[in-house]
Amino acid sequence: MAGIGFELRKILKEDRLLSFAKVYGYSAILSSGPWVISILAIVLVGFINLANLGEVSDAFRFQVVVTYAIALASSLIITGVLQLPFTRYVADLIFKHKEDEILPSYFGAIFMAWILGLPIVTPFYMWVFEEQSLLFLIGVISTFLILCGVWISSILAASLKYYKGVVWAYFVSYALIVLFSYYFGNSIELLLFIFFFGNAILFVILLTLIVKSYESTIFMKIDFFLADNFYWTLGIAGLMYNLGAWVDKFIFWYHPSTGHTVIGKLNASIVYDMPIFLAYLSILPGMAIFFYRLESDFAEKYDLYYDAVRSGGTLSTIIGYKNDMIDVIRHSIHEILMIQGIIDIILFLTAPAVFDILHIPQLYLGLLYILTIGAMLQIAFMSVLAILYYLDRKHVAMWLCVLFFVANTGLTLISIELGPAYFGYGYTVSLLIVFIASLAVIRNEMDRLDYETFMLQ
Repeated sequence: MAGIGFELRKILKEDRLLSFAKVYGYSAILSSGPWVISILAIVLVGFINLANLGEVSDAFRFQVVVTYAIALASSLIITGVLQLPFTRYVADLIFKHKEDEILPSYFGAIFMAWILGLPIVTPFYMWVFEEQSLLFLIGVISTFLILCGVWISSILAASLKYYKGVVWAYFVSYALIVLFSYYFGNSIELLLFIFFFGNAILFVILLTLIVKSYESTIFMKIDFFLADNFYWTLGIAGLMYNLGAWVDKFIFWYHPSTGHTVIGKLNASIVYDMPIFLAYLSILPGMAIFFYRLESDFAEKYDLYYDAVRSGGTLSTIIGYKNDMIDVIRHSIHEILMIQGIIDIILFLTAPAVFDILHIPQLYLGLLYILTIGAMLQIAFMSVLAILYYLDRKHVAMWLCVLFFVANTGLTLISIELGPAYFGYGYTVSLLIVFIASLAVIRNEMDRLDYETFMLQ
């Protein structure tokens, strides 16, 4: 993805204040993809319908159904396992100058996600929503499938030279979802199909841009799924990371003291949901910094280091490039924590007024504060993981993701048992633990980089 970093650096060369806004705006959209934007759209749709209808019923049920669809599509079923291995497979094809195989592999990944996902989610949704109409079931299953397509497409879309088109695709599709929900979303079935068609528009636009970017003589390949090509370590890492990111929500949803049934067998948590949504929305600036620094600064130094290794550069040159990489890592993590810390302080100061506007009890302010700190640590942890993936340290990254899942599960359960004053601490403390561990790991890996590059190949 160094190509998109090159394009973003060209914008910064214009040396205008607007250039900085453009770069970090593009980075925010490309990095967050459907994740943060989906959350924002769901929240907006809920409040718009609440304002129009004066009741929480269908709007709130819609938010819960779509939240579960996002969790299933991004984490628990298919794409959580596919995202990292597919990204690595595409990178390998580019390195081998086999770009003509990227497009068929992309179609193969979507096809397999749908083929494997459909027989899993169909009986699951029929069991969860056994009292709902057939139209409702078609809506939720279609939403799951289109979200799988959007997630896989976002992997390639974030690296395209048509990045402006990608940004506009996200903006237009979710703006249409909010707009049509305002005028036509008077039932949960209509809200579901509006969300589906908005994401279908996004999927078609992303697919079109991807087809324009890569040429191919065949339609589909599924070599990516063969045992010799599939990176199981990355697949487990992706699954564990996504499970770790969602497990605290599921625990709060289904714990007797914090969750309640909303529709079918799906639960939500009045205590936890809105604070964690607001915490995730607050990390958009940190996501933008993370994306730009990784795909621009670090990718550039990374390429220089390994180009020097492959071309027989002098030892002093190679060590100099490695030190440049270390400087970028330190600067990036420091900048993420500093900028996101400033955003968090602003949020802390304005949160009481925001809670009043949203009619959220002030009792939840403490939970918002601790979850916001946790979200900041999650970005920092993600940045270290991304660097480990760049350096091909798959196994250690996998174990860090496993640690995140186990720690968040155990500490969240403990925090609930300790009482409301400790809600949110499980999520945040688990991220503090894995972030500190990841810093120790990346420091050790960078110290050993020269040795492992030359001696273990």
